[in-house]
Amino acid sequence: MRIGIALLMAGALAGCTAPAEPPASTPQPAPTVDRKGLLAAIPDFADGAYAFRISGPGTPVAGVFSDADSVMQVTQQRTVPGRDLRMTVTARRVGTPVWVRVALEPASWHRRLGVPTEWMALDQNRLPAEKLFPVLVDGDGGDVAEIRDTVKFATEIREPAPGRFAGTVDLRTVDRTDSIMPRDVVDQLGERAAEVPFEVTVTDEVVSGMTVTLPDGVVYRVEYSGFGSTPVPGKINAGQAPKSVYSLL
Repeated sequence: MRIGIALLMAGALAGCTAPAEPPASTPQPAPTVDRKGLLAAIPDFADGAYAFRISGPGTPVAGVFSDADSVMQVTQQRTVPGRDLRMTVTARRVGTPVWVRVALEPASWHRRLGVPTEWMALDQNRLPAEKLFPVLVDGDGGDVAEIRDTVKFATEIREPAPGRFAGTVDLRTVDRTDSIMPRDVVDQLGERAAEVPFEVTVTDEVVSGMTVTLPDGVVYRVEYSGFGSTPVPGKINAGQAPKSVYSLL
C-alpha cells in the first residue's frame, strides 16, 4: 500500500515540473528612416543665431554663428610649443573682414612678444581666415560642423529613440574642410574610415548635436544651442595687427 502511494506521489510531482522557458529573442535593430526629415532639421537661415562647440582629442573650439548676419566668432585656447605660454585666440568675421584678439598667460608675454591685448584687424593676404580657424569660412549655409554632409552620405539612418538618430558613414566621402574633424585625421584612417558610426540628436525639431566615434575609440562631438536667442557680435573699429601677431599665430 505504501509503495503504491509513493509511486502515485512521484507521478504527481513529475506532472508539476515547471515548463522550460522559451529561448530569449534576439533584439531587433531600430527601423531605418527617411533621411529627408533629418536633413530638414539641420540649422539654416531661418533658425537664427546660435552657439556651437566642437570638441575632440585637442582643445575645444567654441563660438557663435549667424547666417542671416554673415557673422562668425570663434574662440580657442592654444599652447605655444617650447614656451611656458598659453593663449586664448578669438576671431570674429562680419561679412568678409576678420578681427582677432589674443590673450596671453602669463600676461607678461604681451610685452615680451609685442602682442596687443585689444582687437586687431587681420590682413587675410598674410593669414587667410581659414588658416586661423577653418570654421571661420562657412560653406554650408549655417551648418558649422557640416552635419548635413555626414547625414547625406550615410549608409543608412536609424532612429533607436525619439530625437536620436544613428548611422554609419564613409568619412572619405564627406567634405571635411571646416567640419567636426580635420581632414588629415580622416586620411590617416585609410580603409578604416569606410564605416564609421555617428549619432545625431534633434531637440525641438532642430539638430542640436552630433557625435562621431572613430575605430580607435576617439570621439569627436559638436553641439549647437541657443537658436534665435544668442547675441550676435558686430563689426569692430580696430587697427591692423602687427607682424608679431602673424608670427605667433
